[in-house]
Amino acid sequence: MRRGGYRRDWWRFRRRTHRHESTIVYMAGPSQRMTLKDHLLMRYRLWQAERELRREMRKSELPAFYRRAEQTDVDGIVINGGSWTVGDFLPVGFEAYVRLPNPFWKIVAEGTEGAVRQRSDPGDDDPDVWAKPVRNSEIAEANGLRMTHDTGSGEICGPSDGYRAASADQAWSWGPSECNIEPFVADRLFRILSSETDPKDRCLSGQWEGGSSGWDSDVRLATRGWSYFVWRARFCDIAEWLRQPCTFERDMHVPQIVWPVARQWFLATLYSGHSNYLAGSRTLIDTVLTSGLEAYEVGLTDKAF
Repeated sequence: MRRGGYRRDWWRFRRRTHRHESTIVYMAGPSQRMTLKDHLLMRYRLWQAERELRREMRKSELPAFYRRAEQTDVDGIVINGGSWTVGDFLPVGFEAYVRLPNPFWKIVAEGTEGAVRQRSDPGDDDPDVWAKPVRNSEIAEANGLRMTHDTGSGEICGPSDGYRAASADQAWSWGPSECNIEPFVADRLFRILSSETDPKDRCLSGQWEGGSSGWDSDVRLATRGWSYFVWRARFCDIAEWLRQPCTFERDMHVPQIVWPVARQWFLATLYSGHSNYLAGSRTLIDTVLTSGLEAYEVGLTDKAF
């Protein structure tokens, strides 16, 4: 996720087998004999170009720790809530549900406690900046409002220009990320989930088929509004991937759904939303609510953001 509210709507392609061929074009002109130095330089530049192309292709490949899932991994999961409700993303049958909204971000001085270096997108002339996360509740309070379980980020932010604040004196600089769980949130949340899940326990992960890259699979979890490609991975590998700092590769392979084979809990990251939602036991959800993470208890019929 990059500042300014990066979306992956344009990543609607599938992994294919690519064949690469190098072509040398000879320009018309006076006949000149190629020296050994020229020949070696040409081969070096072609090698550089091929290496860069392979590097770019690897960004869309599924992380190596994933394995093929089985259809039985998704059988019996019922997600049939109304469009853009919590029940549109989480299954029925759990004792409790919680919303974890993604934070806003405020540009601060380097060295500020809690600040994270935010790198510019490739080709962007803007310099890197330092920013710290700001809770939705703090943004709402700064604007004389109150954050609740069914409040959207657009309702509390005050004046804005798209994903950016309208002025530098506001409590935020850019808005919450979409289709993402921030690394510091993932770190704390997966530590909580580890109380119910062993590091080597098998989990299932899925990405929405309309916005995935490299996730193509024969196994899918189909809901009323979404269909996800599903793969298997160990709990510790998924946690480690989501805890790492944000990069293009990391953000492109954030799973939209994760759950253990034993189905003690179910985590959903909204593709076009600004929140993560967790289903689990009453004890698990109470632990999340008192963990220090910004979290709000919700029901399956509540709006999803």
